[in-house]
Amino acid sequence: MAYTTYTNGSLSTHGESLPTRLLAAVQLWRQRARDRAELAQLTARDARDLGIDPGVINYEASKPFWRA
Repeated sequence: MAYTTYTNGSLSTHGESLPTRLLAAVQLWRQRARDRAELAQLTARDARDLGIDPGVINYEASKPFWRA
């Protein structure tokens, strides 16, 4: 049985074909890029309201899409 799982922002495939794994990776990367672009729009005040250090948000938003 083949299946794909996403854990902590990373991709895990088991028994999938190469095209399926590539598609899953591209989908994951696109989602990370969207999430990080959204994070980049938050102000320091927004971050504090969410209980997150603004520095952590800046760090996450600046990571490239391929890095978990």
